[in-house]
Amino acid sequence: MAASPPAPTTGMPFVVPPGLVPTAEAHLVQTPLLHLYVYLLDKVLSGTLVLTTKTGARAAVSFEDGTPTRVMDVAGTRYAERMPLERAMIKLCELEPETRYAFYAGQDLLAERGAEVPRVEPLAVIMAGARAFVGAPQAEATLGRIEDVPMGIATGAAPERFRLTPEERALVERLRKQRTTLADLARTSGVPPRIVRGVVYGMTITRHLDFGGSTRPPVGLERVAAARAAMVSDPQGWRPTTGTTGLLMDQTGLRPRDVVARAGDTSTAPLQAVRREGTGPLQAVQRASDMTGPMPQVPPQAAPPNNEKRRAEVEAKLAAAPNEDHFQMLGVPRETTSIDVRNAYFKLALLYHPDKLPKDLHDLKPRVARLFAAINAAYEALKDDTGRAQYLASLDAGTVDEQAKVERVVNAALEFEKAEVFLRKNDLAACEACVRRAVSADPEQPAYTALLAWVVASRRPLPPVPEEGKTNNVYDDCITQLDGVLKVEPDYEKALLYRARLLKLAGRIHQAYRDFKRVTVVSPKNIEATREVRLYEMRHPPEDDGPGSNPAGRGLLGKLFPKKR
Repeated sequence: MAASPPAPTTGMPFVVPPGLVPTAEAHLVQTPLLHLYVYLLDKVLSGTLVLTTKTGARAAVSFEDGTPTRVMDVAGTRYAERMPLERAMIKLCELEPETRYAFYAGQDLLAERGAEVPRVEPLAVIMAGARAFVGAPQAEATLGRIEDVPMGIATGAAPERFRLTPEERALVERLRKQRTTLADLARTSGVPPRIVRGVVYGMTITRHLDFGGSTRPPVGLERVAAARAAMVSDPQGWRPTTGTTGLLMDQTGLRPRDVVARAGDTSTAPLQAVRREGTGPLQAVQRASDMTGPMPQVPPQAAPPNNEKRRAEVEAKLAAAPNEDHFQMLGVPRETTSIDVRNAYFKLALLYHPDKLPKDLHDLKPRVARLFAAINAAYEALKDDTGRAQYLASLDAGTVDEQAKVERVVNAALEFEKAEVFLRKNDLAACEACVRRAVSADPEQPAYTALLAWVVASRRPLPPVPEEGKTNNVYDDCITQLDGVLKVEPDYEKALLYRARLLKLAGRIHQAYRDFKRVTVVSPKNIEATREVRLYEMRHPPEDDGPGSNPAGRGLLGKLFPKKR
């Protein structure tokens, strides 16, 4: 008889090792857990995600290269078998938005010595979570924005990895054959609308659907593609029908080949090449700057004189690409023809095909592979009259690419987390740069605006202490920003605390006291606010406290230390 799988193990509540500082932390209200799963998979991150509820209960998920390996739920039960583990991850998506998450990069806090790592399909977990998430405000907001946008299967997508049901596979096959809208698909497919919306939501947030504006490959497949793109090119061994960034020959000539490897090809091991700097705050992998082994006997040759110019051209295109539509990506006008699109594509292929880079520019190869994926996507969308007409219609209607929207929101949250890390390190310049990017990407988040106001004020020289009864206007603009935040979120603790500090520095003592007092109501354990309230009440009699004061609640310290006149 075959051995039965090990049962989930229940142990002591999860405890983070003392002294271990998270790489990033925030609340699920800013980034839903399902979107965090997508981000970790997209960025191929390793580490442990710790979730802490309002009641203090903790759960954790460990990841290796974006793939979950262990789960511990809030009851302390640990799961290491594939199916129970996947179910536990989906269950965690039901945690309340106030749950705080912390990511510890490079730390497997659930590791078990000698235990076998299960083979989990992260895309299947994400799709299962998307099915369950349908009806939630975040999911419905996403689906509402794409309701009437024509969509199709994205270039390089591998929907078979979502572990779809027969009904769901039928939906995918229909999208393969013809672009259609979510509204039409739900109305005419014969599949229950909730199933339709769940599949579309899961494939949208993982970029497996193309709405006419995507410039990045689908999530979950990039590890293989980037690893292969980072391999040293072998011009003698390359053939048009092989390689992940080559051109595929068909009966009509050359056409772009999918940059991303298909799901069936899982033989390539995770490579460090994809875990590069600059892709998000949850990773801090430092590139190796030296070479090991014996030095070559042949002296190095000088780089060709035009390679620095070539590097500058490539860097400029890489910087511009995220903000370009398909026409701009290919460098063609909107009134272009199929022949012009084809010619433009092949010119760009000669410049930005990863295998065409000179040897001394190989450090750019992973980024150029992503750029070439965007060029491929632009070509596929514009190569025929029908595709161009659909894409032009989406542009003329002012349609925002939902995939880009989701990515901006997620990246804004991670930029904010990075800013908080720099703030703790007192690196105010880096903190301001990160939080400005967060505000620019998602200006509706009060937390981002509040931190920006505080760090801008903190970088200014301290003004002289105002004489009693006088004020200064050094921080008026920052205080006004915080006023706006507190109109939206009146009990936002950090905004109240930031404004109280600035009001105190500006000499507006009574107003600062009110904010500190409010902080003690919102968060009774806030030591700073409690201390400031106590000091104020020691130095000011009740009649000076202004409207809303409570003389009866001044306490013994206020009686013992009245203000001197």
